[in-house]
Parts: sequence; C-alpha cells; structure tokens
Amino acid sequence: MQGLGVVGGAGQTRERRTNMPVPVSGAAASGGSGIVPSAPVTVITQPVSTDANPRARAWGYLTEVLSRAGLFYETLPASQVESLFRRAKSVVILAGDLPLTQPQRAALAQWVKEGGALIGLGGASGLEEVFGVAGGIPVAEGWIKVTAGEHPLTAGLRSSLHVFGGRALKKSSATILAELQTGNGISKGSAILENRFGTGRTVLLGPDLLFSIVHIQQGLRVLQDGRPAPDDSAPVNEGLLKTEDGLVLDWQRDRSPVPPDGGPLFLEPISDELRELILRSVFHLARQQAILLPVLWYWPRSLKAVAQLSHDSDGNDPQKAAALLEVMNRSRLKSTWCILYPGGYPVEFYRTLVEQDFEVALHYDAMTGGEHTAWSRDNFLFQRRWLMKEAGLEQITTNKNHYLRWEGRLDFLRWCESAGIASDQSRGPSKKGTIGFPLGGSQPYFPLDDEADSPRFLNVLEVNLLTQDLVITCPPEYGQPLLDSAARHHGVAHFLFHPAHILKPGVADALAGLVDYGRRQGLEWWTNRQIWQWEMARRSVEARFHSGNAITLRAAASLPQATLLLLRSHPASCALALNGRPADPKPWDLYGFEFDALTVDIGDEIRVQTI
Repeated sequence: MQGLGVVGGAGQTRERRTNMPVPVSGAAASGGSGIVPSAPVTVITQPVSTDANPRARAWGYLTEVLSRAGLFYETLPASQVESLFRRAKSVVILAGDLPLTQPQRAALAQWVKEGGALIGLGGASGLEEVFGVAGGIPVAEGWIKVTAGEHPLTAGLRSSLHVFGGRALKKSSATILAELQTGNGISKGSAILENRFGTGRTVLLGPDLLFSIVHIQQGLRVLQDGRPAPDDSAPVNEGLLKTEDGLVLDWQRDRSPVPPDGGPLFLEPISDELRELILRSVFHLARQQAILLPVLWYWPRSLKAVAQLSHDSDGNDPQKAAALLEVMNRSRLKSTWCILYPGGYPVEFYRTLVEQDFEVALHYDAMTGGEHTAWSRDNFLFQRRWLMKEAGLEQITTNKNHYLRWEGRLDFLRWCESAGIASDQSRGPSKKGTIGFPLGGSQPYFPLDDEADSPRFLNVLEVNLLTQDLVITCPPEYGQPLLDSAARHHGVAHFLFHPAHILKPGVADALAGLVDYGRRQGLEWWTNRQIWQWEMARRSVEARFHSGNAITLRAAASLPQATLLLLRSHPASCALALNGRPADPKPWDLYGFEFDALTVDIGDEIRVQTI
C-alpha cells in the first residue's frame, strides 16, 4: 500500500502494493456551496527531467512521508492547479522545485493570496514573491542551523539536520526560521522561511528534504569498502561489503558522544527529523488556516512507539537458543528469530517458537562464501526454501542478512519483493562507531526504486537496526538513550541479541533491563511481523471527507484500537461525535501542536464529526 486512501475528491492516490492508481470517487455531497470536499493535504506533482535536476527522481517520496505519518492526501498534477479554487481548503505541498508554467504560477499565487496554505520543498518553483524570497543558490550538501528555536516548526529538534541538495535562499518579506550552513560552518543563506501573502500563508523548506531522506536511508551503491571513521571507532574497511559501506552521513558532525565511555554514536535519527520538518509545516499551516486535519497515529492504544528484539542464530546452538527462549519468556515478550543456513535448529524448537507466537525469520548468509552462502539471488532463494521446509512454514515475512551483508544499492530489496519477503531489517550497524541511526531513522519505510525507468515503491518494509548485543558490542548503558531516541520520534527501537552470547556474564540482565525500561517508557515489544501487519492494515484505511466537518473512515483490514488525532485550530477542544454519539477525546501533544485523540476500531465504516 502506498498512501492512506482518500475518497470524495478530484484526484488520485496510489496504492503501495501494486503501485497502480486508485480512482477517486466524486460521490461525496458538496452541499450548495459548489465547493468539492477533498483531502486536507494536496500534493502538486509535475514530471521533471533528471537532465534538469538529477535529484528529482526522489521527489515522489513525499507520498511515503505523508503515508507513514498517517496523513490523508490527494495528488494533483500541476496542470490542474486552477481546480484548487473549487475545492475545500487544504494544505498544498509542491513535491519538489517544480518547473511550473506562468499560468500555473499565477493561479497558485492568486489562490494563496485568497487564503491558501502552500509549502515549497527544495526551492521556490518560481514563486519567489509568494514565499517571500529573492532568489537563492544551489547547495550540494549542508546542515540546517535553527535560528528560531521557539517556533513550532523548529522547536526541540536535536539532530544535525544533514541535508543534500536544494537551495539556500535570500529572504525578502519572509521570516527566517533556520539557516543553511556548509561543513565549515559558513552560512550559505536561509533554509526555512515562512511568509504571509495576502490572506494566505506559506512555508518554504529550501533544502531538498525528499532527496535527503532517500539518500540517507538508501545510501550509496555498495561496491567497495566504505570510508572508515578517522577516530578508528568504525573500521568499516575490513573487506566485507555491508550496509554501512553505503552510508552518507558525516563522522564528525552527525555523531554524538554517549556515556559512560563517550563513544560517538549516530544517536539522533536525522531522517526522522527531516520528515518531521515537512509534517510540522503541514500542521502549522493547517492550524493557522483552520483546516480540519485528521492524523491516523502510528500505533494503536495511544502508544508513543514500539520496540523489537531480534535474534540471529549464528552457530545454531540449541542449548543457547533454549536459554535465550527462557529469558524471553521470563520477560514476557515475543521476538523475531532469524535462522542461519546451514543446520538451523531442531524441528521441535521451531514448533515451540511458532506455538508460543514468536516469529521465525530468515538470516540470509552471503558471508561464509560456500556453495550456497555467497552473494546471489539464487542462494537467497535457496536459503528461503530451505528454512520454509525445515521449519514447516508456509511463508516467511522477515529477513535480516548475516553480518548485515550488502552489495549494490536496491538489488537485494528487489530480491525480497520477488520472493515475497515482506520486511527486511538488514540496514544498521556492525561496528561500535556506527551504532544508532547511520542509515535513516526509527521510522519503518518502504524504499523508493529510483533506479527504475519509472520510480516506484518497493513492497518491502524496511525496519532499521539500532545495535546488537549490549555488553558484548557496546556498554549496556547505550540501550536507554537509543530507545529514548526512537521513542521521541515515535518509531521502532530495534535491538539484536544473539543466542550465542546469552550465557555470557551480564547479557541476560542487560536484555531484561532494556525490556523493563522500554515498558516504563510506555512502549510495547512486538515481533517484526506484527510491525509489518499493523502497518499494512493501517495503510489500508480510506477516508471520505464531507462538507465542512465530517470524515468517514473504513479499512480493508480490521484496525482495532487505532488512535485517531484531530488537529486543534485553537487551544480549546471542540466537541466530537463518533458514529453520531458524543465522543470523549483526550488531549494529545505532537511537536508542540495540540490534537484531540480518539481510540477507535476501524472496520467497515466509522464517522467522526466536529459539532
């Protein structure tokens, strides 16, 4: 599934599993105003030649950012921007620095002047006056430096905000919220600006956030060793190709020292905060322009985040596996067991895992270099078939590569997609100095195949790994700040504990302590399959927006105890009705924006209305 579906406006959403357009019905009543009900967010798209901008292939990633965040949106080609005058109020986002025609620019300018809300990404798209800027210069790489630390768009951001591409801008009438600096700390111009134009509002995010997110998550093509950290904390040039060899972050500016030993970690998830800059811009303008904005929260039961433990079966020692299973059962949680070829565990152990609701996953070995353990698609498929037969499985949902092996860029994810592996968790650290978020953030995501003739989303949910084996790989004290970072950004805190180490001094206690800490922070511990199942069900939800103040939701798959947020346009909570009955919303704060939160079971259809 790609986006959260929208029914009732003129436009299209795209469905993630097939990447085929989903037609949008115009059946919703528009009343007598002549205004067509529509989604609260509209994405303006336009084909852009990579000859003009090689980063433009990533601009379609905006829909993944919005879908993961639980925002309902519609896409609208730039050729139809004049239809905005006939549609209900929405926040309009330009999906990149678009080469709009003069009539298109004039229509958007007039629409904003009459009260519209517009967000620009990666450049002004020829609307400099609307955004309150006077030109700018292209930037290959830089870091956003917040200058308005109390503003809702920028308050509380902690990461280095490393970005790639876009423009550093020169202000005219706009208010500057952040500057764009180069690696030597010199400001190249403004990065984030807001402006009032007529009765409308705009936000311009100068850096190419969409390309930056994709570039950080998917990295460089891995054909040789990566560049090691100059302080010897991350010797990634050991001759084994792996996911870290493609990382694009900076060893000095993007890591932070962490107690007790001051080890430098990628502690702050940069791509999460780049996503949040887009989301905060939407919330800010929607609140200012009093747009009814629902958000289908990431997790059920008002959870702030979830956590996951996975176990790679290196060595396939059944006694150590049994010892780890005992630790897991004492801790009362289910986890994901990634099984390494050859050998594996006794059939009875697989049966026990399945009966007790643990997940059995693949641990693809392309490191050993044997007949079936070298890097190739055929070997990957062979190992998948082997595990399904050995464990008596009809399907395998999850894979993690042994040693986090990786070659190329997206090739392996295409293998997973064609084999029916629905989720991968190979992207993460193998060295102490790359612990944390070296390849993205805490948010699970669908990768963008920007190498295809027509860029498309790969139907493989990537769930990043934070670290492996507290006590063995790093001090156990690293666990809490890493979990805190994932929780702060409402994603997944994913830790790996090998059965091979569970009997070593301190490891079982570190695992149990981490689990207890996560629960005290309000997180639940899920298997990777649970994460994938919830995300797929959540993204099946469709919304119909009715005139003024009502939304109808339905889900292709049942979504029990979902958390639905509605943005407040003023401090006081408004009265809500759920299926015609008064509802009792709870206050909810997200990035400093106030929402009303409802817990709802989304199935065939529910209706939420402000009254």
